[in-house]
Amino acid sequence: MKYDINRGKPVTTDSAIKRRSNGDRITERKVESQAALQVQSDALRLAQDNGKIYEEYLASEEVVTGFGYGGSESMTLFLEKPGREKFVRKVLSERLVTPEWDRTGQDVMLPPCPKAKSQTQYLINLPNSVKPLFPQVLDITERTYSVPQQENTALYYEYIYDMTFVPGIEVSQFVRNYRPSKEIVAALYGIVFRLLSQKIHSQRRRKPLFPTLEQSYFSKIEKRLALAQKTAPNTFSNELLNAEMIAINGVEMMNIPRLLQEFRNNPAYRKILEPSFHCLVVGDTNTENIKIGNIEPLLKNWENFSVSNPPFTAEDLEIRFLDPRAIGFHENGVDTGADDYMYDNKPWHNSLGNYDKIHGEHFDLTYKFWKIPRLFISFHEDNPYQYSYQGIEDHFKEVMTRVWELDNFNSDINQNDPNWLVRFVFLMGTHFMAMPPFHFSKNQDSVLVDDAYHQRRPLAIYAEGIKWLNLALDMLKGKVENFYGFPVGISLPQKRFVA
Repeated sequence: MKYDINRGKPVTTDSAIKRRSNGDRITERKVESQAALQVQSDALRLAQDNGKIYEEYLASEEVVTGFGYGGSESMTLFLEKPGREKFVRKVLSERLVTPEWDRTGQDVMLPPCPKAKSQTQYLINLPNSVKPLFPQVLDITERTYSVPQQENTALYYEYIYDMTFVPGIEVSQFVRNYRPSKEIVAALYGIVFRLLSQKIHSQRRRKPLFPTLEQSYFSKIEKRLALAQKTAPNTFSNELLNAEMIAINGVEMMNIPRLLQEFRNNPAYRKILEPSFHCLVVGDTNTENIKIGNIEPLLKNWENFSVSNPPFTAEDLEIRFLDPRAIGFHENGVDTGADDYMYDNKPWHNSLGNYDKIHGEHFDLTYKFWKIPRLFISFHEDNPYQYSYQGIEDHFKEVMTRVWELDNFNSDINQNDPNWLVRFVFLMGTHFMAMPPFHFSKNQDSVLVDDAYHQRRPLAIYAEGIKWLNLALDMLKGKVENFYGFPVGISLPQKRFVA
């Protein structure tokens, strides 16, 4: 059968967007979002007093010119100071984080502050050929901050670092503000993927010493969901997390305990899903972390536009990456500095996976329990991403074929990762299943309201992960014949990896 990842979801049209069209090309592009353009992290809200950032995060003569969009557990400030170019300060503080991370957590459970420290080391230790694609670390402050309380003094660990400012607009913001056609977005994805493949994934290639799935995905999901339950025990209750089946928009699917059991207990599935090599990765290519320095080529009305061969390059667009994940696969407790390249296909999770709509809270959600957990998610018809993302799956095959030369039997991916398609779908699911703890939020009184309405964002992300993991399992079982233009064929891997 053909598989639609959004089956059961109401189809909407963006009738609220006002535009002129010339064929399929938009000539009037910039449309202001009716929704709020700023999704503030809890860290930013908690660090403000009457709208002003606490002085302990600013030095003399520093002026805040803006804030990073969204974010999960960090506060990103854009700063100016006399005699210094515009720069960025990223603040990680235990007192500004919503989930209660274990200070002793390691690898995939590394708490936000130590993770930020890892991130600075990642940026500093990048190969010289790759460094121009990322910001440069300028200053680092590591400290313990004391806050007087009623009976004692609370001590909070903080990690703060300054980086060079990368000019331009984030890809998600570009889509949100300018409403480009799906062809432009697909072509942009292709350019980003090609840059990743040629400049980044060619570095630090190695074969893992032992299987990676348990550490990288299965245990990580369980640990992250345990943290979600610890943070919001009513919303992420045993009733939700322990059920074998779940219904999403009326479609019954396997829930996470049964999914993990199916993946873990089948040696053939594990062999198919196991990456044959690791390499240098960005690790979080969420399109909020990809910047376009020059959007002019994307705004032109090109004649005979080709998604697979667009009339602009990564250099023309001045593509840069922000906020790398910076946690490689760990072997014997040591970070290898490399991981599965499939992590970096995340731009598709912003569109195909509905992440931008979920993160911007452009949806309504209802959660109830009747025999099994039931989630109903409806995206708003006037959401600022609808026009650009609706139908973008039509270009999935074209983009991926061009980027990885999939029409060439001897290409790197065909030879070293013949099951890339099911692995792509599997990683889409694992991305979402591991993300709920990063999307809890507190209200204006700094209180986490533990119900489905206030925590609808992590619930919607959970649902998205369930859909993609069920699709991956159906692929492995031979129930899916075609996925966005690609035939679904599974082959047991041979010893293929070529460094």
